[in-house]
Amino acid sequence: MNLPNIITLFRIALVPVFLVFLIQSRYGLAVGVFAVAGLTDAIDGAIARLMNKKTALGALLDPLADKFLVLTAFIALALMDRLPLWLAGMVIVRDAAIISGCLYFYRLDFGDALRPTQLGKLTTFVLILLLMTALAGLYMGRRFALTEYLSWLAAALLAASGLQYIIRGFGIIHGKKNNLAG
Repeated sequence: MNLPNIITLFRIALVPVFLVFLIQSRYGLAVGVFAVAGLTDAIDGAIARLMNKKTALGALLDPLADKFLVLTAFIALALMDRLPLWLAGMVIVRDAAIISGCLYFYRLDFGDALRPTQLGKLTTFVLILLLMTALAGLYMGRRFALTEYLSWLAAALLAASGLQYIIRGFGIIHGKKNNLAG
C-alpha cells in the first residue's frame, strides 16, 4: 500500500463524515470535509504521477472514491431540495453506465480500455463546482443563481460525456472483435 492509495482510502473514509455533518445541519463542517476530500483527489494523483507510484489498485480506487463522494453529495443535496432530483438521477445513471461498462471490459479482459476523456474530466470538474456552490449556499442559508446555471451546464455535460463514453465503448468492442477475428 503506497501513499497515494492511503490518501485515496482517506478520501473514501471522509464520505460518511461529510454525510453525517450534512444530516446534522453542520454545514460549515460539511463544506470543509468536502473541500478536503476534493484536495486529497488532487494530492494523491500528483504524488502518484510525480513519484511514479501509480498502481492498479490506485487506478481502481481513485475513480471509485470520486464517484462515491459525488454520488453521496448529489443524492443528499437533492433530497434536501438544494439540487434538482432529476440531475441527481442523471449523475446516477451516467456513473452506473460507466461502472457497468468498465466491469464489462474487465470481464472481457480488455484491461483499462475506458480511460477518462477530457470531456469526462470537464464534467467531473463542473459537477464538483456545482456541489461546492450548492453546499456554500446551504451554509450561507441562501440559494445562488449560479447553482441553477451550473445545474443546466452539468446536465448538458453529463448527457454529452455519457454519450461519448457509450460511443467510445462500442468502438472499442468493435475494434477488439475485429482484432480477434483478424
